[in-house]
Amino acid sequence: MKTKILTIVFLIGTLSVVNAQDNVEVNEMVGFACYYEGRPSKTVEKFTNKLKRKNYKWISKQLNSENNAEKYMSVITLEKLTEFGDYKLNETELNLITKIKKSAELVSVCSGCTFFQKVELKNMFTEEMLTMAGNWLNYYLKTDGQF
Repeated sequence: MKTKILTIVFLIGTLSVVNAQDNVEVNEMVGFACYYEGRPSKTVEKFTNKLKRKNYKWISKQLNSENNAEKYMSVITLEKLTEFGDYKLNETELNLITKIKKSAELVSVCSGCTFFQKVELKNMFTEEMLTMAGNWLNYYLKTDGQF
């Protein structure tokens, strides 16, 4: 009897995670600790690799990306690089950043193994949403590229 109850609870939990993931775009996802393993999303991994190589030009080009997760990651990365004095934003980049920060376009977000949702880009720049991004950036940028 206990086995049947545990199986039912497990299946309900699994199905709710699958349903939560159905409405997000895996290739357009921002997440610094997703799924059971707490791994970064593909977009975050891509940006981590570009930071390792100090490929700031590529990061800047993603401000024009069709991928909203890449737009978000570009904004937070370039702003942090500027804050640390490692990059200087030009007028075009500043205008694109302003536009992105006001955008109602949706970006998929994940955290842990059960939190998946779509958020308007303009809401990705709140203090709460920037906390994880800030921790990620501070870790990689304050270590002088030592990953």
